Amino acid sequence: MIPRWLLPVVVIVPLLFLWTGCGKKMTADEMFAKANKFQEERNFKEAVHTYEDITIKYPKSEFAAKAQFMIGFVYANEIKDLEKARKAYNRFLEKYSDLSDSGMVSSARWELANLGKDINEIDILNPGVELQE
Repeated sequence: MIPRWLLPVVVIVPLLFLWTGCGKKMTADEMFAKANKFQEERNFKEAVHTYEDITIKYPKSEFAAKAQFMIGFVYANEIKDLEKARKAYNRFLEKYSDLSDSGMVSSARWELANLGKDINEIDILNPGVELQE
């Protein structure tokens, strides 16, 4: 038998969980802003997790494409996990090339071509190297 003083706790705690869980669902835009905030705070694991949630909950939105690109970017440039970055960029190109602007598509291709390279190995980033036309 439950002690009488514990009864309100047993009833109220589950109700609080139900009440908070039934709150307003975040939009893709709000989730993207949240992921960006995590990234600014250098909480890269949570940023990637939130970007992934966007691609799952809002797969047809413009934010899904941006989120998938950002997953690759964070893995490549912040976490330094090149294999996960490669998979994320390839997934972006496979799923979102037709829906994304050409700048994001070309950026994903550029990132893939230069993954793991030292900055000195990338001609366009070296002012002393003349570009071939």
